[in-house]
Amino acid sequence: MNTVFTIEPGVEVLVFRTNIRFKKDLRQVSAALDNTPGIRRWNVDREDTDKVLRIESTRLQPADIIQLITAAGFHCEELPE
Repeated sequence: MNTVFTIEPGVEVLVFRTNIRFKKDLRQVSAALDNTPGIRRWNVDREDTDKVLRIESTRLQPADIIQLITAAGFHCEELPE
């Protein structure tokens, strides 16, 4: 299932389930996400059971994000609609 929402022309919100739980985890993924062209904004809801990662992107696909987060050492999968 593809959980992609368009918020304005050319910008999509990608939504994922992760295991990013702590501030130190945020620092690890921040290094990857902040330096990736095409990511406008991102956040992790660490209070949510699914530790939801939301990304506003202008050109990335869900598989790109999954690869980035996995390479940083965390679980990442698209949330079903």
